[in-house]
Amino acid sequence: MKFLFTIISLSLFSTSCIAQGNIQHQYTGYEINNNFKVIQNFITDYEVEDGGAVLDNKISIYKLNENQCVIVAKVDGDSGGYGGEDILYFYDSKFLSGYSLNYSYTFLNNEGTKKLNKPNYTEVINNGENTISLRTDFIKYLKGFNKNTISKCRHH
Repeated sequence: MKFLFTIISLSLFSTSCIAQGNIQHQYTGYEINNNFKVIQNFITDYEVEDGGAVLDNKISIYKLNENQCVIVAKVDGDSGGYGGEDILYFYDSKFLSGYSLNYSYTFLNNEGTKKLNKPNYTEVINNGENTISLRTDFIKYLKGFNKNTISKCRHH
């Protein structure tokens, strides 16, 4: 009976470990920038809905590991006090998953001219509708990949 209990326990434990290994850690753009080496940067236009301003969408691409790269697409609001970023995981020119984050900055003076570099993240958007939008954005970003990025983010 002890032997059967040990076998079942080991089986459940190993299944739990495998499941944990498949869970995607949700990094922020700040964490990615400070923990991984950027392999490419470029800027695209971001048009605010309903005829709003055109802002810079700063694209940074990083290699996380042997099987995954990530795009951080960051747009600061026109006041510079808030913004949003999209995190898109991909490999072999295929979108894997993604989510969006909203953030604001803490200002160090009353004039709003000095701010902390680290944003205060306020909301994670990770739903089906957002995933569809991120897939569409990924196709646009893919056109801006250079040869180095394509080479580093594919199976050899």
